[in-house]
Parts: sequence; structure tokens; C-alpha cells
Amino acid sequence: MEKTLQQFLGIAWQERSAKPRDRGLTMVMDNGWPVSFVEGMLDQYGAYLDVVKLWDPHLRAPEREIRRKIEAYRRHDVRVQPGGIFMEVARLQGIEREVMPRLADLGFNVIEISGTATGAERDLDQEADLIGQARKLGFAVFGEVGKKFHDADATRRSEDEIDEAATIREFRALLDAGAERVYWEGHLLRRVMGEEPAELLAKRHRGTEQVMRVAREIGPERIMFEVSSLRPLLNRRVLQFWLVTLFGTEVNIGNARLEELGYLEALRSGSHPVHGFGRAGDYPWIRAYEEGRPADYAWWAEALQR
Repeated sequence: MEKTLQQFLGIAWQERSAKPRDRGLTMVMDNGWPVSFVEGMLDQYGAYLDVVKLWDPHLRAPEREIRRKIEAYRRHDVRVQPGGIFMEVARLQGIEREVMPRLADLGFNVIEISGTATGAERDLDQEADLIGQARKLGFAVFGEVGKKFHDADATRRSEDEIDEAATIREFRALLDAGAERVYWEGHLLRRVMGEEPAELLAKRHRGTEQVMRVAREIGPERIMFEVSSLRPLLNRRVLQFWLVTLFGTEVNIGNARLEELGYLEALRSGSHPVHGFGRAGDYPWIRAYEEGRPADYAWWAEALQR
């Protein structure tokens, strides 16, 4: 990694793991940015990006531009996956065996196995077989648990309550079948935990406790916690802050926005304010440093002490 401005200036800062990371991963949802924009952002913040998901609007883009974009990401050691909908539709049409080698030819090196968009009950045995096929083609595989709407979601008892046993069962089935990590659907997490400070704090001993119990059972390092890129900026920032509060600075965060990579790193390092949590969200690492806290002080967890 090149010398950063912080390093050039000689300013000490909160340490952050470097690529290739085994935790603290950031996944970005590429909504269809031009290649020139992607290249510029990667030149500045590519060191902090681990995985990118090319969302389904890319299905309408020229193949040559997709190849250029994938090459740009991979030059910066970013793993590239198609959106989960690519494979969900391919499976519905019975052409998944034909589609996966074509994805490999394009340069994708991660495949997502999910059931977010379809209303059918998940067949985890079938998904295990698909994971095996993908791995034989050289893909890393990320699974996904949860759906955007609770009606057809076997992992929820209601809109804002998790079925913990069913959730753990799905996570384990995907991981046991060979998935490297598993996404946890962002729309589920925001409904269960909340997405505004007052709501998160009020539901802390309900939704958040459910999420933490599941994470302890599975291991948070094997979960990619999604924060929907489609939610308003302040809601995204609050949920990202809350995940850092719960699991520390090296939590895996998915569905970030490419143009906000710098903000997310500042939030991970405690040098960015998040309103609504009192002093806990007020530049917490900088304040802890100013107050002479020891190096192992868990400044990121202060919001849980409220």
C-alpha cells in the first residue's frame, strides 16, 4: 500500500488491518458507475475495498464495459462478484450450469448463492450442490441468509423478529457446504434492529440481542453484515456505526457505496461523528486518545453503555 497522507504528515491513527484480510472486509455494491469513476475511486481508496458486487443494472450494459470494469477492480486486488439475482434468475431458467463458466470467463471470481428475490422455499441441498459446482470452477462462494420482505422469509417470525434456530440452520448449511462467508440481508437487519439512533437504542435488548446471539453462534468473522445502499445516507451511517459498536472495527460490512469508502474507513477508525448517540458518537477514538485512554480501550463500544 502506498504512503497515505496521514503517514506523510506523521499523524498517528487507529490501526486497520491490511489486505488480504480475513476480517474487517468491506463489500461495495456497484450500482452501475462508469469505469472512469471506478478507477478514480480505486486509486484513492482501493486499499480498503475487498469485494465488489456488480448489481443487476449491469445486465443491460455492454459486455466489453463489464470486462473493463472487472479488470479495473482486480488490478486493485478487489474480488468481483455478480449480484445474487444473476444466479437466482439463471436457476429459475435452468441455465445455471451454462452461466457460471461464462461468469468465470468475464473475470468474476466470487459467486453468491442466495434466494432473496424469489418467493419459493429454499432447497438447501440444491444450494449445497451449486456451491460445490461453483468451487470446482474456481469461485469463492458467498451465501446469503434472509429476504427483503418477511412474508416468505423462513428466518423471521415477523417483520422485526428473527427465528434464531432457523437462521442459524441456514447459516450453518451454507458454510458447511463450502461457502466462505454468508451475507446477512440488510433489509432484514434494519427492520430487526432499527436504523435510527433512538430506535436502535430502544430495541437494543430485543432485535440487537437476537443478532448478537446468532453472530456468536456462527462467528461474526464469517458473516457479511449488509447495510442497504438504497437507504438514506444518515440511516446507512448509523447502521454502519452500530455494527462497529457491536462487533468492533474489524466487522465485515457489505453493500457500502463506492463513493463513501473514505467515510466508512473514518467511521471504522473513530474519527467521524455519528449523531444521536451522545458522546459515544462524538469522534470516539479521537476523544479516547485525548483523554489518555489505554491502547486496548474499546472506544467503539461506548454506545452500548448508554
